[in-house]
Formats: sequence, C-alpha cells, structure tokens
Amino acid sequence: LKSPNPEEVLMSVQVLAASGSKEAVGPLTDLLRSGPRNDITNSIIQALGSIGQKSSVAILIEYLEHRRPDARVAAIYALEALTDPRITDALENRLRDSDAQVRSAAALALGKRGSKTSVNILFQAFDRGVYDAAIAIGQIGVPTDAERMGTYLGKVDVKLLLPGFDEFLRRKDFPEKAKIKILEQLFELAGPDVRRFAVAYKATFPPDTQEDE
Repeated sequence: LKSPNPEEVLMSVQVLAASGSKEAVGPLTDLLRSGPRNDITNSIIQALGSIGQKSSVAILIEYLEHRRPDARVAAIYALEALTDPRITDALENRLRDSDAQVRSAAALALGKRGSKTSVNILFQAFDRGVYDAAIAIGQIGVPTDAERMGTYLGKVDVKLLLPGFDEFLRRKDFPEKAKIKILEQLFELAGPDVRRFAVAYKATFPPDTQEDE
C-alpha cells in the first residue's frame, strides 16, 4: 500500500478486498484519507464494502459527500450490505443528491437493504423524478404501498411504474390478493406496455400452470 507505484497500490487494495481481512480496514482507511488518485480511491471504497466491517461505516458515510459522483456511488454500494442505524438516514439524504446516478443508486440501495421505514421518502423521491424509487418501493412495500403506487396510473407513464409493480408481484412474501389487485388495476389500462408486461409475468409461471390460474 505504500509503494510509489500506483499500479502496485491498486493491486494490493484489490488483494486485500478479496481477502476479507478485518485487519486491512485500518491501513485501507489510512490510505483513503491520504487522498490517492481517483481509481485507487474508488477501489478502496469498494474494498471496505467487500470486507464489511462496521468500523468502515463512518468513513464510507463521509464519502457520500465526496466531490465526485462516482465516488459517492461507490460509497453507496459499499454501505448497501452493512448494518448500522446511521446508514439508512445517510442513504435517504442522497435521494436529494445533485447527481441523478447517485440518487438512483441510493434508492436502489434502500430497497436492497429492506429499509421499510424509507417507503414514504421513496415516494417523495419518485415524485421528484427518481424513478428507480419505484423498484425499491416494490421490494419493501406492503399492500397499501402497492395501492398507493396504483394511484399514479394514468398520471405518469406506466413504463415508470411497471418495474415497481414487477417487484411486488415477484415477492414470495407479498399477499396473493394484493398481487391480483395490482393486475386488475394494470389490465384496466390495457395498453401495449401493460400487455408486454403481462406476457413477461406469465412466462414466470411453472409450465403446467393453467390459463385461469
């Protein structure tokens, strides 16, 4: 990590990431704070996420404020699977980031983390044009949230909503009655995008599924 050759440093960071060693967190954090070149910075952030130690959370949250959007996105991905009460708030704050890719990454991360308390702020983000928030809502929302998403039908382009409805429908923990209600709402529109969606959804059924099922 102290080599004058940046390529050697980069390779060392990648090796430490693959090792998963918690002892690597300190040296990697020290290197990150020294201000290395951009690709090394991003690689260290990714490495800290791969190692997955709670001791990395504070500096990764710091890097959510980094001047480069790609570093902020890397920090979001690194925090995605970590457990700490500070992370959800930090990711929710990124839903208002100046960069669209960062906003999108934050929304998707909240969905993957299962942050059910984030549903309302995800709806607010969707209203502001963070359309990947629909996917996150579909991953973590309850039936009333699916109904709320249904109120957008006819008001916004259905193609922006279908990825969210798809997530609701694919969940094993989501009630069948709520899934039927989603489909009924969609079929009322009967547009080409909905028909394609229905065909794709039907293709996920087991081969012996009857038509009326």
